[in-house]
Amino acid sequence: MRSASENQSPAFDPFGEPVADGVARACPASTAGDRTARRVGGAVFWTLALAILAGRVYAYDLPAVQSVAAHAAQALALR
Repeated sequence: MRSASENQSPAFDPFGEPVADGVARACPASTAGDRTARRVGGAVFWTLALAILAGRVYAYDLPAVQSVAAHAAQALALR
């Protein structure tokens, strides 16, 4: 007869390596809090990445960029 641990499917880490039963039971699968933290972290990361990109585009020293920025400043000044 097989024991309870033999009937369970083996656990694997994120890299595909098998993990011992004791470690698998001590570290449960991801929870809703983990998913929420991952989504918030991703949103913060991409927001910062886009803000940095926008800042670099705005500060880039090309006549076309400067003229677009000047027109945008004029449009805002007219409001």
